[in-house]
Amino acid sequence: MNTNIINQSLIENQPIPVDIDGTKLILSQLENCICKIYQNDKKGTGFFCKIPFPDKNNLLNVLITNNHILNENDIENNQIINLIMYNKGEKLEKKIIMDETRKSYTCLNQKDGIDITIIEIKPNIDNINNYLEIDDEILEIECHRKSIYLLHYPKDKRLVSYGLMNDIMGGKKINHYCNSVEGSSGSPILSLDNFKVIGVHYATSNKTNIKLNYGTYIKYIINEFNNKYKKEAKLLYSTNEEGKYNIFGDKFVKNNKNNIDLIINGIKNNLIQKYKLGKGINKIELIIKNKITNLEYMFYECNCLINIDGLKYLDTKDINNFENIFYECSLLSDINALKYWNVSNSKNFENMFYGCSSLSDINELKGWNVSNSKNFKGMFFKCSSLLDINGLKDWNVSNAYNFEGMFGGCSLLTNINGLANWNVSNSNNFKNMFARCSSLSDINGLRKWNVSNSKNFIGMFYGCFSLKNIDDLIDWDVKNADNIECMFRGCSLLHLSPLKNWKLSNYDYESMK
Repeated sequence: MNTNIINQSLIENQPIPVDIDGTKLILSQLENCICKIYQNDKKGTGFFCKIPFPDKNNLLNVLITNNHILNENDIENNQIINLIMYNKGEKLEKKIIMDETRKSYTCLNQKDGIDITIIEIKPNIDNINNYLEIDDEILEIECHRKSIYLLHYPKDKRLVSYGLMNDIMGGKKINHYCNSVEGSSGSPILSLDNFKVIGVHYATSNKTNIKLNYGTYIKYIINEFNNKYKKEAKLLYSTNEEGKYNIFGDKFVKNNKNNIDLIINGIKNNLIQKYKLGKGINKIELIIKNKITNLEYMFYECNCLINIDGLKYLDTKDINNFENIFYECSLLSDINALKYWNVSNSKNFENMFYGCSSLSDINELKGWNVSNSKNFKGMFFKCSSLLDINGLKDWNVSNAYNFEGMFGGCSLLTNINGLANWNVSNSNNFKNMFARCSSLSDINGLRKWNVSNSKNFIGMFYGCFSLKNIDDLIDWDVKNADNIECMFRGCSLLHLSPLKNWKLSNYDYESMK
């Protein structure tokens, strides 16, 4: 049992009945989620949790406290935030260093009770691995006399106050009866039912004997946080020091020159059409100021780009075109940040990863909704390190008409079974789709494809040197094909007899070789 936790239960001058021993045991397990903050002679409480940003599919690890404890002057680059916390009763002192890669967010509106600062936590750097859960489902009609806890750090003691929540006013401000003292600012308000965060304490009223206290509803904090910051994404990119390449394509700059700011090594620059990266340039920060709908050519031929972690914060739900965005980004190998993207409005992915020769894993794209896309031409063309495409197995491509060169030059692919469930019935173009996939030996994944509307099969398997068996294509309906020239040229096929039942109106079998 954690003897350092002290009970303070006095609600309207009446004690609240609680299982003290059981509660202490549970709360002692949460002690490493709460911390004392002392900064520039100001002291208060903070807590670690995960909040949706910008939606529930993307959780951000954060430290939350009050803005009057930590504000803009306290969180400048290279400032140190001092914390005290406990783990299994052992006192720990920690420091959070606010360098240029760490995000901080201020939601300050004293009138509405939004006295909040949110700081991004990096678990691998800060060694913070325990987080409180949030509960943002409580309705105003359910909150009256709801039993709650307040966890706080006056002086160096961890205190737990038991009490009642009285009201959530307008879905924003919480009234509660939990004893608080100096140092309680920034404390989490926890539900007695599930020990989840429902609000953040920020003030005490001394106007009544009952001491009605105030907090901010966690759902309102999250909504305000996302409304303020999801439209402005700060994206940090690392490049080779010796790089001398264009960082942005002409079309991207032309389309978005009034919507973005560019910061090179901390210095703001005008975003020009041909920005050259010279010696010593290794950090580029792109700030999206206004809503954009087109990312076409964003990093065209940026073959020095190696880090796109910041892209996970980009709100892409309105983007309709991703054409050539990472064209010839030959050093790009980790696209984990893209798994958070909402691409449901895009119609065009042409050449999106064309020439990304270091890209070996695309499983991060498995959750993408591509149902509105019509064009996948060259999307992974010349991704010569790509090992498998099973991450795409659940893609809905039923509206797509163009798959030309989509996996052309993916020389390490040995099978394409991940495409077995694709509905390609609307496509009319499979030209060079798997051309020069020199390791491809298994095409069983194409057995059930409906290709009856396609007219163009030129070079579909051109240069697939390891392909010796095409029995899986025996039932294909190619009666509408206009061109099948060189469909299997360069393959190690002994003959084309498995395709003898194909009805070819304009071409003979020999033209496919």
